[in-house]
Amino acid sequence: MIFHKFLQIKYGIAAASLCTFIFVGCSENKAANSAQQMPPLPVNTFKTQIEDVSISLEYPARIKSIQQVQVVARVPGTLEKKFFQEGSFVNEGTLLYQIDPSKYEAAYDIAKAQLSIAEASAKEAERNWQRVEQLYLKNAVSQREYDMALSAYESTKAQIEAANASLKNAKVDLDYTAVRATASGNIGESLQDLGSYIGTSSANSLLAVITQTNPVYAEFSISDLDLLKRKYSLNRGNWDNIIKAKLPVKIITPTGDTNDNIGTFDFLDNLVDPQTSTIKARATFENKNKSLIPGLFVRVSIEGLVRKNTLLVPQKAVMQDPLGSYVYVMKDKKAKKVPIKTDITVADGKIVVIDGLSENEEIIIDNLTKLRPNADVIPAELFAKMMAEKANAAANAK
Repeated sequence: MIFHKFLQIKYGIAAASLCTFIFVGCSENKAANSAQQMPPLPVNTFKTQIEDVSISLEYPARIKSIQQVQVVARVPGTLEKKFFQEGSFVNEGTLLYQIDPSKYEAAYDIAKAQLSIAEASAKEAERNWQRVEQLYLKNAVSQREYDMALSAYESTKAQIEAANASLKNAKVDLDYTAVRATASGNIGESLQDLGSYIGTSSANSLLAVITQTNPVYAEFSISDLDLLKRKYSLNRGNWDNIIKAKLPVKIITPTGDTNDNIGTFDFLDNLVDPQTSTIKARATFENKNKSLIPGLFVRVSIEGLVRKNTLLVPQKAVMQDPLGSYVYVMKDKKAKKVPIKTDITVADGKIVVIDGLSENEEIIIDNLTKLRPNADVIPAELFAKMMAEKANAAANAK
């Protein structure tokens, strides 16, 4: 009797466990079926096309003056006067400084007097030679006396030339006491105080620096890959004639604004820097408003380039994972994950795809965070139409 009761309890527990297992299993199958029957996700798509695309290449650059001239003293002396305002614009030939000229004025006067003495000696020697020449023709003097008179005359003419040279040299030194601008541009601070003794060595001869600010250069470096791959064509000519094409170049300031000045691509070096694998390049810009200050770091954008047979996708459609870039492509109402390789970003927020896609593929461009590989999707336009028809049917049923 007790044993029979024990069996009833045992079999009752087993039956209860079996029911529980069946219930849980049914619940899991129901949840799985429910997940599989979730409605497709509405998405918008972009159809890929092969086209020729205008390209802008951007590089970091630095503004540089076309000409930077050092104002130096060419003669030693005491710095007496300064005639310019630091930071102002000066024209070539403008008087900048005055070095004490008294010593050089005296040297000039001495040279001038020596020239007068040489000229007087020459006149006397000329008259003496003319007399000896007349006597020589009459055989009244010897050949030796004739030669000596002629030699004395020629010697005095040489002395005049030497005195003239000394006078010119003294005039040059005197003129150098008035220090003038040798180029037009903005002059910096004065590097020597008035009253200082100025020499002609590198240590004490530099007085100021003049920087030409219009036009200016933007110097930058182009990756050798950009040249070697030859991915780009020009609107005018081919890449080999990039300098002759005079491509327009824009400047992007550190604040991200585009400067109004449009420059010209006018220099490309003929060798690659082995340390950076780049090629030195340059563009020239007008700078009438002086907004481009030498030494300023900017970005330059080279315009006028065309990339042939290019496939583009919206940059917002491109996702990243540890393996690289990918997009979701709508195929047979499924979201297919497709790895891609990209290149540069172009206008309108699109990016160049160089591998992984072909023309006329439907790229999903929204709800990307909700997507999973092979998820059911439906075009958003079709979904909206279906919902509208369902709403109309419900309204008519009432």
